[in-house]
Amino acid sequence: MPTLAARSETQHAASLGGARRRAGFHHGLLAPTTMLLAGALTLGLGCLGSSLAHASAGPDPSPAPDPAPVDDAEGPAAGPRNHVVAGDKHTRMLESAPFDLVGGGGRPGDWGLELSGGYPWQRLRAQMSFAHGLTPIVELESALARRWRPAVGLGLRWVDRPHVRLSGEVLFAWLFVLPEEIAKRGPQAELRLRLAFPVRRVAPYLTLASRSTALVDRTRIERATGVETTRSARYNWTGWATVGLAVAITEQVGIELGIDYPWVDYPTIPIPGFHLGLLLGDFRGSKAR
Repeated sequence: MPTLAARSETQHAASLGGARRRAGFHHGLLAPTTMLLAGALTLGLGCLGSSLAHASAGPDPSPAPDPAPVDDAEGPAAGPRNHVVAGDKHTRMLESAPFDLVGGGGRPGDWGLELSGGYPWQRLRAQMSFAHGLTPIVELESALARRWRPAVGLGLRWVDRPHVRLSGEVLFAWLFVLPEEIAKRGPQAELRLRLAFPVRRVAPYLTLASRSTALVDRTRIERATGVETTRSARYNWTGWATVGLAVAITEQVGIELGIDYPWVDYPTIPIPGFHLGLLLGDFRGSKAR
């Protein structure tokens, strides 16, 4: 019996040892496999996280292309008052001094001078443009050297397009008429409208005006008993229309021919006239733009 018990314990110990060896073998095989799986899982999660972060950030911003350089020879930038293209003599004429005189107004710093003569009207006119299109005006007008009218005023260009110019002017004048025997004098206010259509070197134009005068008439009558002087006051209205054509010879010099239709001392019969004018001015070219 003791021998049988010892044999049983020996067989049990051998079986237990074999089981432990098999467990150790499986444990040794499972550990590297687990490590490989953990590493693969970590790598996969890392790649997945990187892909998600890249997708949420959007595509890589590519650097914006550098703006193309602008060559000054191509001319100034377009604008409501930039009608000049460098190197194009026709567009340069659109901003010439002669067209500023017949269309009214101008660019800041530009000046113009008009000298015209005809029948029966003669005129000397100067203007100088400042900021915001404001243009002071000085004018002297005469009819056959008998009717004189010095005036000062202010003009403003309302519409400034390459081929359309529209401006308004307000003038205050003093009117006096000679000879002394029929002298008439008094203050005068005028509203004037100028419209011009510059095309290349020519500009058809139209001028409309309304003049209101408070006349103080003085009449001297020589009698046998002496000289008698009488004075009277009255209101007088004069309408004015001129249609003409201006030609720019250069950017600073031009000529113009116009037909005048003034309705002087309404309701008297109007007397049409004509004039030929010389137009001068300072045009500073595209560099001033």
